[in-house]
Amino acid sequence: MSYQIIDCTTEKELKHVRLLLEKQGLRFEDKVTYTLGIYDRNQLIATGSLYENVLKMIAVDQKYQGENLTATVLTTLTQKLNEQGIQKYFLFTTPKNKHIFEAFSLSLIVENDEIVLFENNFLPIEEKLNLMKSLLPFNSGQTAAIVMNCNPVTNGHLYLIETCAKENDNVIIFLVEENKSIFPFDIRFKLLKKATRLMKNVHIIPSTQYIISRATFPTYFLKELNDASKLFMRLDIEIFIKYFMPIFSIDKRYVGNEPLDPTTNAYNETMQSLLNDKLVVIDRLERDNQVISASYVRKMVKENNFQALEHFVPKATFKFLKSHAGIALFHEK
Repeated sequence: MSYQIIDCTTEKELKHVRLLLEKQGLRFEDKVTYTLGIYDRNQLIATGSLYENVLKMIAVDQKYQGENLTATVLTTLTQKLNEQGIQKYFLFTTPKNKHIFEAFSLSLIVENDEIVLFENNFLPIEEKLNLMKSLLPFNSGQTAAIVMNCNPVTNGHLYLIETCAKENDNVIIFLVEENKSIFPFDIRFKLLKKATRLMKNVHIIPSTQYIISRATFPTYFLKELNDASKLFMRLDIEIFIKYFMPIFSIDKRYVGNEPLDPTTNAYNETMQSLLNDKLVVIDRLERDNQVISASYVRKMVKENNFQALEHFVPKATFKFLKSHAGIALFHEK
């Protein structure tokens, strides 16, 4: 039988998608870049969506299961990615639907009671991380890790890194690669390199798509604190424990305490519950009774308060923020 495949864009079409997902016990999410629908005349019988390179919200009407429509949805979505030159992709599903996707060329990354994350077989996680590790010049002894966004690098970040570097033989900074920040990844990487250039046991590498990214933590940059974001927090940290810690021989993970942002604080609490004594929490650095944070630094830049700003950031960051390139980032936003 021939069915019609369409791009779902109208309010009516998206309502059909929502109803089909709910019928299958799935949650509709607004954070998508593309949604397709397969129709039998005027009835939506299957759907699937993309959020950048993440496949999600895949559902087939119960009456039409067994007609290979899941394969049609996956093929259509991956063709869409191929057209954009995207080779790497991920897929979210629920534990009850896990068996459906095990039949396809996908590898399981991690699963818990509520969510399952697959990836395609192009440069899978263990291969990617082992390749990155092979390029690091490690010392013998204890290794610690820090995951940072550095939007931009502040003296608070520097204090956490210095503390970690004094207490460990090796420090790996996984700099968040997702470009959802005001400061692009390449600028954040260069500024962090300059700020830590004298710390010989500190190594900075990209976080990859497996830490705080569209795949592992899609709600992070929205600063939402709800059931979905808490679910992704747990998923993100479980991936870190399962893959990053053994591959990079990580003994401890360091983090600054979070008195300001509820989402980051909830992430810290989730880390504490999963990492236990392998998590080291350092009190945040303060200046003039003000916690040094990247958000406060951005606020000072927007207010052109460069006199106060100089005491909150490393010299390289300060120099960049005062440059035409630094100021342009805020005007363009």
